[in-house]
Amino acid sequence: MTNKLFNLAIIPIVIIAQRSPLDALIFNQPPPPPDKDTPGQQSDSGTRGPCDAQPESEADNELVAFVPAIEKPGISLSETHVWGLTKSKHPTFWFYLPAPATSAQIAQFSIENEADYPSSFQFNLPQSPGIVSLTIPTSEPPLEPGKWYYWSLKLYCQTQASAPNFFVDGWIKRVEVETPLNGDTPQDKVIIYAQNGLWFDTVTELANLHRQKPQETEPAWADLLEFIGWEQLTEKPILPCCTLEKQ
Repeated sequence: MTNKLFNLAIIPIVIIAQRSPLDALIFNQPPPPPDKDTPGQQSDSGTRGPCDAQPESEADNELVAFVPAIEKPGISLSETHVWGLTKSKHPTFWFYLPAPATSAQIAQFSIENEADYPSSFQFNLPQSPGIVSLTIPTSEPPLEPGKWYYWSLKLYCQTQASAPNFFVDGWIKRVEVETPLNGDTPQDKVIIYAQNGLWFDTVTELANLHRQKPQETEPAWADLLEFIGWEQLTEKPILPCCTLEKQ
C-alpha cells in the first residue's frame, strides 16, 4: 500500500467579538443657551481651606460635577458655562467626591428657579471617595418645562463656616419631547437620550447600567466622561449614595 501525504490547509478561525450598541455612543450637545450668561463652576479643588482628609493623588483633589462645561468669550476673559437638559420631572445629578470632601461637616445641595422654586437639601457624605448621585425627591414640585433652574453643591469643612470649602454650580432645564424616547433596552435609552442632547438622562441611565455591567459599558462610560473633560475618573467607583433630605 502506498503511503500518501496529504497537504492539509490550515484555515484560521476568526472570532468576531460582538459589538455593543454603546460602542458608538455620541452625545449631541445642544447650542449654549442664549439667555443664560451666568457662569458656572464644574470643578473645585477646595483651595479655600481643604478638609482634613488627604487625597491619594492630585486627581483625587477635585470635586467634579458631571455636567458639560462650555467655554464662552466674556467681556474681558472667557467664561465657563455649566448646563444641561433633562426630560425628567425630578432629575438626578452626578458628582465625583474626592477624599478631602468626604470629611466635610456639612453637604448642601440647592436648586431654584428665578421665581418660585427655592429648595435646599442636606445629605450624608460617604466615607470613601467616589461617584455619587443626588436625585430631587418626588415630594418636591416637579421641574416645569422650559424653565431654567440654578443648582449648586456646597461642602463645608466646619459647621460655622461662612463660605463653602468646595463649591460647584450650574444650570438645568427640563424640556418636553414631542415623541416618546423610550427604547426597548437600557442601552437603547442611553443612545436615544444622547442623540437628543438630554445630558442628565443620558448620564443617569448609563451610570445605572454601568453599575450592573461594568465591563460591557466601560468604553461608553469613558467616552461620556471624556466629553466633559474628566475621563481620568472612569475607574472611580459609583457609590450607593446619597439621599437628599429637605432642610
